[in-house]
Amino acid sequence: MRLAIISDIHANLEALERVLEDTELMQADRLVCLGDIIGYGSDPAACVALLRERADICVLGNHDAAVFSVPERAFFNPNARAALSWTMAQLSEGDIAYLQGLPYRVSTDNLLFVHSAPRAPEQWDYVFSGMEARLYGRYFHERICFIGHSHVPGIYPIDPGVRGYSHSQRYVINVGSVGQPRDGNWRSSYGLLDTVAGSYENRRIEYDVETAARKIRERGLPTRLAERLKLGE
Repeated sequence: MRLAIISDIHANLEALERVLEDTELMQADRLVCLGDIIGYGSDPAACVALLRERADICVLGNHDAAVFSVPERAFFNPNARAALSWTMAQLSEGDIAYLQGLPYRVSTDNLLFVHSAPRAPEQWDYVFSGMEARLYGRYFHERICFIGHSHVPGIYPIDPGVRGYSHSQRYVINVGSVGQPRDGNWRSSYGLLDTVAGSYENRRIEYDVETAARKIRERGLPTRLAERLKLGE
């Protein structure tokens, strides 16, 4: 089985559509979304609609939760808060109900899917390094825990002696961000797991970043949110 795992779309419709095209090209059998469908970008309702239709599994991200949970907003910077206020006005009651119904975690087929970190996904902890990832190894029993949240892709073995990816080892894998990569590479990032071949690939996909940035500016969202797309930060 081939699983396409995406995260942190952040209402970037141009990026999401291109990634979904690539998952079809790669003949993915199932689509998993690790949350943060909305926030920052110009097309929250369209992105929610696409994932309601296409995602086989979807978990809750902190920006998704902030739509219906006031405490989540306390940690947002001014640009994120401004984008959230605008976003909430674009979503229907059905969109909000869908987000509110998403779980914090899903475990299936020896794989764990969360937005942030496996110990307590609702606390929105970040994982930035292999050392941090190894500390979380005790908090899940599945072979792989897939995460997003930091917008930076990475493959982190639980065993510090492991190099690269092996189908026999345990990992925390960050699939990166579809809509707002922050690793200096503006191209969309997502993960492709082949359970038959025993392989994992981080894929980077070009999309119409100029249009995505222009729409952010046209809709009155903070200019910085448009600028950072082209810088990958």
